[in-house]
Amino acid sequence: MERVTYARTGALRSTYAGLPVTKERLVTAAPAKWFPLLTTVPQRVLKSISDSDGVDGSLLGFLPIAFVFEELRKHLSDFTQHAAFLRAVLQWYHQTAGDTLESEIATDKVEIFQPYLPAYRLRVLKEGETVATFNDISRRAVTLMGKDRGINDIPLDHPSCSAQHAALEVNFVHRNSEPFQQRLHTLMQEEYRNINWSSPDEVGRLCAHALQLMREFGGDEDMWLMELQVVDLGSTNGTNLNGELLRPLERATVIEGDVLTFGYSTRKYLIVRA
Repeated sequence: MERVTYARTGALRSTYAGLPVTKERLVTAAPAKWFPLLTTVPQRVLKSISDSDGVDGSLLGFLPIAFVFEELRKHLSDFTQHAAFLRAVLQWYHQTAGDTLESEIATDKVEIFQPYLPAYRLRVLKEGETVATFNDISRRAVTLMGKDRGINDIPLDHPSCSAQHAALEVNFVHRNSEPFQQRLHTLMQEEYRNINWSSPDEVGRLCAHALQLMREFGGDEDMWLMELQVVDLGSTNGTNLNGELLRPLERATVIEGDVLTFGYSTRKYLIVRA
């Protein structure tokens, strides 16, 4: 089975001319702060979708549990338990939910999944003038930004910026994610406030409940979007989206016309259509 990649292997071809990758990028001695979500689109999948080839519809059988895991993980404050929680969720999925989801996909007969994401560029403005442009940022699974040139795709050279400051990434997002999050929060408060996260039985019960809740908001292919999102990687001086400070490690969708700023740098990073 081929290793899933997120455009960090140096294997991108010249079609991504805006941000060429000619060698392996993870050459810094510092540990990488960025990590993919289960809903982050792998580079091979993203390229197939970008080329209008689509991907196998069986992916729709995985997205619900991936989405549920990522939402539940937000309620687990102890980061050291995330790996064990993921193992418990995947074990539950393979033992109980996997066959059900796969049969649902087979019944729906979704052969090719072809979501849409606009082609975006990142325009860098200094005192209102364009000083740099980075193309195809929505055709890369992840674009890293920061002062460490050994790991980042877009250098942020201002002294107030961190070595690994922020990232742009392409994620699968459920169309009704916000109302689902609200209902899930209520569910956690009312029924799972004291859940034992290390108990496979309790985790399985919670996953089944959350998955059923998600189904109420729809699960067919039209409910899944691909969005370009920004995430602050726990930088010292923060990342702003349209003047609003982002919370560290929380993804926010960006669209055409949005403006990013990093640390105390006066440069503006404008999202524009390609």
